[in-house]
Amino acid sequence: MNQFGVLFQKEWREHARNFKLIWIPIVFILLGITEPIINHFLPQIIQSAGNVPEGSVIQFPEMTPEQILLSALNQYQFIGMLIIAFAFAGLVARERKNGTAAFLYVRPLSFPSYILSKWTISNLILLGSLVLGMIGAAYYTDYLFGNFSIQRFIAMLGVYSVWMIFALSVTLLFSTLLRPGIAAALSVFFIAFFPMIDGLVLRYWPYTPFKLFSYAGMVMMGEVDMKDLWITVAIAVLLILICVTVSILMAKKKAADVKI
Repeated sequence: MNQFGVLFQKEWREHARNFKLIWIPIVFILLGITEPIINHFLPQIIQSAGNVPEGSVIQFPEMTPEQILLSALNQYQFIGMLIIAFAFAGLVARERKNGTAAFLYVRPLSFPSYILSKWTISNLILLGSLVLGMIGAAYYTDYLFGNFSIQRFIAMLGVYSVWMIFALSVTLLFSTLLRPGIAAALSVFFIAFFPMIDGLVLRYWPYTPFKLFSYAGMVMMGEVDMKDLWITVAIAVLLILICVTVSILMAKKKAADVKI
């Protein structure tokens, strides 16, 4: 079996031992299904909580199925990004710290296979969890709020998946360059908080990967400028390739610093 296959199996077993194959999908599913359920039962929840004058009627603006799905997707924009940062910031850095890397470096190692195996399995876990969570959100949205466009829903997932792959690629790069704690801190800032800064500083520049979440929402609502979307996706894909390539080069360079 080639090195990529062997390393891929190693990463799969490692994520299984860390229960990432279980808890990440569970968290994503819960985030997805709770949003439509809570929005549907919110008036009853507030009414039963007390402190409401007798005879008063609580009314909320009626939300469309598309708005509910966007609200569900918004849960991943912060909590999901934190999961990426803390769950995957140690992909490379933790192996160097605990000495696992030394066992790999004693034999001929293909660094492209080493990095790509980590990148591939992590993306499979994240994107699989995202799809499961949003399918749950879509089911309850359709049941409680009505029908929506399946084509737009799939397109929205596709756009947001590019953003998640970009976020993971940046986290992998930080993990290759830095220690686990620093890599996690920078990842949190870059992929969870930097989009807020981007919205203020680069508000009128439509071609940054940090706006992919906004584009995903526009796709769902049918209001997207396709030219701006495709340019942004192309830039994001280019940056993903750069992050992965630099991660491979830096992993090979830092291998010399590991004591064997």
